[in-house]
Amino acid sequence: MTSHVLTNAYEALLSCAPAPLFQKARDLYLKKYALDGRKSESPLRLFVARENLNETISPDPEAPPHGRIARLEARTEELALVHWQNPEPADHNAVEHYLRETWDLTDIALHSCDDPWFRDGGHQQRLTLPTPLLWTREARYQDVEKTLEEENP
Repeated sequence: MTSHVLTNAYEALLSCAPAPLFQKARDLYLKKYALDGRKSESPLRLFVARENLNETISPDPEAPPHGRIARLEARTEELALVHWQNPEPADHNAVEHYLRETWDLTDIALHSCDDPWFRDGGHQQRLTLPTPLLWTREARYQDVEKTLEEENP
């Protein structure tokens, strides 16, 4: 199970992220801002390495016949642990301490990456979470086109 601290940080990060419609801006945001927050002084920082987005539209049972619910789900299974502004990997004990004390994560397998984090941000290691992080938003709306088609056949 993913820790509440990590879940809350993920929620806060994605709540400020550009909408998925602006994919380049969103990608840049996720590479630039860590889950640790914008003012982190830690030599280790955790970033969203890969995000999967799924958007669905379904009928709104509370607003028939043309009510709809648009639902966006972001799912993250892989994070990047970055040794901030340092090209070398962090000490193994420091990594374990950081993951345990900051994120309540233990027994997480890490694998090094050859490429530094975004714009030479530092050495990165990737970790796969035992339980993915999920962020969901819903919006209700009326399908205006269907309504107009019925009113003006």
